[in-house]
Amino acid sequence: MATLFYDKDIDDSILRDKTVAVLGYGSQGHAHALNLKDSGFNVVVGLYEGSRSKQKAEEAGLEVLSNADAVRRADLISFCLPDTTQAKVYREDVEPNLSAGKTLLFAHGFTILYEQIAPPEGVDVVMIAPKAPGHRVRAVFERGLGVPCLIAVHQDASGNGHDIAAAYGKGIGGGRAGILETTFKEETETDLFGEQAVLCGGVSQLVKTAFDVMVEAGYEPESAYFEVLHELKL
Repeated sequence: MATLFYDKDIDDSILRDKTVAVLGYGSQGHAHALNLKDSGFNVVVGLYEGSRSKQKAEEAGLEVLSNADAVRRADLISFCLPDTTQAKVYREDVEPNLSAGKTLLFAHGFTILYEQIAPPEGVDVVMIAPKAPGHRVRAVFERGLGVPCLIAVHQDASGNGHDIAAAYGKGIGGGRAGILETTFKEETETDLFGEQAVLCGGVSQLVKTAFDVMVEAGYEPESAYFEVLHELKL
């Protein structure tokens, strides 16, 4: 039976006097940074030189630093970057500035599970994975609600990795809906299956087949479209 945590179960004081660096200000990054800021945490945003997101983050009241400077300042470094860029950013900006006692937090387990990133001993490696796109994470939070999150600990150097991750999850609103215990392996493999077999495969084929069946049965294509695709609220 899976274990769920809610706001009432989580003491976020372990992160209150720390600095959180959110690397990236895209779909997940902007939601994590803004939700944490609104929850009263000390947040900086790390971006590469020349990032077009810098102005947006600063206009939202966030301090923006280079990735390297953000890592040096932070106690917790949150990877809100695409899987395809994480290893490069880690090698160039994170690893040279990483010291014992810090926490690496991931919103998806891919680069850890498949060893594209191999953190050193002495740092915590944890995950908080919201089960929604970033714009949804932010919009729901602003309404006083939250989206469910997954929590996992890959490396617990401090002995407090789970508590640190839970505090972060509460900060982005996950504890309002429920934070589910999992592993990096389970999160990554189930996420990939859901994306490839359902969202990017099964659903699209179902929509196409259903549309063809309705049109062949004599229904207007416009009506078929609204019924089989528009109603999915994609």
